[in-house]
Amino acid sequence: MRVVLGLAAAIALVACSSGGDGDAAPAPAGDRFQFAVIGDYPYTPEDVPKFDRLIDAINAEAPALVLHVGDISNVACTDAALHTTLAALGRFAMPVVYTPGDNEWTDCEGAGADPLERLGRVRELFFPSDQSLGRRTLTVTRQSAQYPENSRFTVGDVTFVSVHQVGSSNGIGRSAEGDAEASARSEAGAAWVRAGFEAATASRGIVVFFQADPNFDLYRLGVRNVHTPFLRTIEREAIQYGKPVLLVHGDTHVFRVDKALVALDDGRPIENVTRLENFGEREVHWSRVSVDPAGPELFTITAGIVAANGVPQPAPPR
Repeated sequence: MRVVLGLAAAIALVACSSGGDGDAAPAPAGDRFQFAVIGDYPYTPEDVPKFDRLIDAINAEAPALVLHVGDISNVACTDAALHTTLAALGRFAMPVVYTPGDNEWTDCEGAGADPLERLGRVRELFFPSDQSLGRRTLTVTRQSAQYPENSRFTVGDVTFVSVHQVGSSNGIGRSAEGDAEASARSEAGAAWVRAGFEAATASRGIVVFFQADPNFDLYRLGVRNVHTPFLRTIEREAIQYGKPVLLVHGDTHVFRVDKALVALDDGRPIENVTRLENFGEREVHWSRVSVDPAGPELFTITAGIVAANGVPQPAPPR
């Protein structure tokens, strides 16, 4: 995995059809392409112009698609907030594939709203069909009517899998009803991850994206939390898969690329697995992932800095 930080924009290699609205044509097998990763903003009214500039910057580069890793605003607990984000994502010229964040529903109890009612509304508005968001759309496979947010699709030689795994303890610890929902959703997510790796058998690599920072550091130390079974599933599948695996998430608002996932039997990093966390909160920038099936590395990651949005702060030491 090559990682390049800097302000210069890489050349976009467009994998979508070039004209008009409608279903996007995926990149042919063997072709290079790029995709963008966004999420965890805008959190304040002052950040809305930054988000507008980010959309313009990504449209100017024209990557094949955009992955949104959730948290569409600070606390998005009203229909108005959801509709505002839908309108904004509709400005992207390319397909946008979104996975929910905790701010859209699990955290809504603190705002006086019912989290499970909000979850139902997110599903209604953001996942009404087998089409992605964005002006040009991409047809995706959805896990089920119960979990339409869990999707899978292939672009070029890469399989993409979205999994509904969120921060704020994945929705656990608020109520018995909420705990039951989280348990069922986690089981469905694990099954979806396994199905995704199986579907990626013929691909050169797989991208699994979700919202939560699943606490890789705790996993490395053997400390269990609500995300441990999720990471354990990915660990087992990735080792068996053997080809490049890119894990993409948001949640803690720090741009970083590393070998965060270890094998529990020996504590060593799993070399075919790379973690990418996107910027977030006040740092309204994006992550650019270039895919080159013929290159020395399948995935090359660069920081998509929107210069007018300010210079991002360096990641804290770990």
